[in-house]
Amino acid sequence: MDISVKAVIDAAQQLSPVEQLEIIEALSRSIKLGYTEMHRNGDIVSSSGVDIPAYVKRTPPITDLAYLAADWWPEDESADDINNFIAEQRRQDALSEIREY
Repeated sequence: MDISVKAVIDAAQQLSPVEQLEIIEALSRSIKLGYTEMHRNGDIVSSSGVDIPAYVKRTPPITDLAYLAADWWPEDESADDINNFIAEQRRQDALSEIREY
């Protein structure tokens, strides 16, 4: 996280909840105006009725579920083992995100 972003977050956390909501509303308005300006300038391309920024790379849809098979997982381990593994990975990811603050 950028130091200036962290400084803004730290400063915002010192404000009252009402003031924090006011900041969120102001940021939302600013983002909406920026998005509208990007659309006006042609930086956003419409595809399938959804506006997508031109710099976003589209990936093709998955048409074969075998593509998603986890060939790296040992066959002798159960679904519970997989679920426990995923839960542990998510816990570690959450902890690492908390440490960033």
